[in-house]
Amino acid sequence: MTPLFAQVLGASYVTLPEKVREAHDLRDIHRFRGFARITRGTRLLPRAIAWVFRFPQAHEQAPVEVSMRRVGETERWTRVFNGAAFESTLQIRNGLMTERFGWITFRLGLFIRKDALHFPVTGARLGWLPLPAAFLPRSIALETERDGRFVFDVRIEAPITGALIVHYQGWLEPEG
Repeated sequence: MTPLFAQVLGASYVTLPEKVREAHDLRDIHRFRGFARITRGTRLLPRAIAWVFRFPQAHEQAPVEVSMRRVGETERWTRVFNGAAFESTLQIRNGLMTERFGWITFRLGLFIRKDALHFPVTGARLGWLPLPAAFLPRSIALETERDGRFVFDVRIEAPITGALIVHYQGWLEPEG
């Protein structure tokens, strides 16, 4: 069973930093623990978007638990920041990675640059209805390795205004 990220990234998958590659070499279940700094936007629209997606609340050093479970041709990710969870499902569609949060599915334009895996949002749909580019959030998200740890930095900005929705950055280590 080839990991989803290896399917999408092809030969470049082996160039990922070791801890990132290990995290995405998912064939069953992976569990991680770590800490994150979380910043939330203060404007009304970004706060509403963060609430809909159940993004984590602001916190200087939130404990983080992440579980990634392979289910057939999908990966189900559960992220728990300071006791509050949000979930998504990743799947390959037409050779591209998608991530679904409830009724909204985002297309991710995965690429590797400067020893980091980047996750920009390149498209979205609500159910079967494609969303216009103007309604797409801006995702500045990456995973890399630092000091022997898996490191993440995810910043999501509101469509049109570019106002901050959420920014979480931290590190994870395999549980157990």
